[in-house]
Amino acid sequence: MRARKPVAGELNSGYDLPDPGPDPEKQAVMSDEGRRIDTCMEELEADRAQAVKKAHVEGLSHQELADQFGVPLNTMRTWLRRSLLKLRECMER
Repeated sequence: MRARKPVAGELNSGYDLPDPGPDPEKQAVMSDEGRRIDTCMEELEADRAQAVKKAHVEGLSHQELADQFGVPLNTMRTWLRRSLLKLRECMER
């Protein structure tokens, strides 16, 4: 019995333990970072911020965004690229 040590994975798989989720420190960091992102998004023009959200949260393609906003595809690419650069600059402050 002693020679056969249980593997940790076998022990854990026998129980349906709920995922404890992030600890309080990680939750605080994520919350703070979320507020920083919101603040930086407010610095963008409204249509650019909306395009960034739709691209990165909803997963819309550049072409779908260009069609929705009524702008040429390359204009949408420029909007997104410049907006992400502004967001990166804001987040580094």
